[in-house]
Amino acid sequence: MFKLNSLLAFLAFGIFSVQADTINFDVKDNIALSGKIATVKTSSKYKSVEGCAALCEKKNSCAAFVLDAKAGSCSILKSVTKETEKNGLTSGIKN
Repeated sequence: MFKLNSLLAFLAFGIFSVQADTINFDVKDNIALSGKIATVKTSSKYKSVEGCAALCEKKNSCAAFVLDAKAGSCSILKSVTKETEKNGLTSGIKN
């Protein structure tokens, strides 16, 4: 029984932590954002929505992020000027 409770607690914490990374963003699938680019990262730790959002959270100048998971890039934007539909991208605008 102890192992089952531990597993349930671990899974619950894991689900909560994923949501916490993106809670300050309006995340949209298949949306590309245009604007002034602050940085583009291709490190494996930024190849998920949660990782890209966490990078944006760390940057004071970040207004939004755009994740291209297929290309493996996370773009951090200082400003957002345009929003367009583009398959395969996930974008998040800071609330």
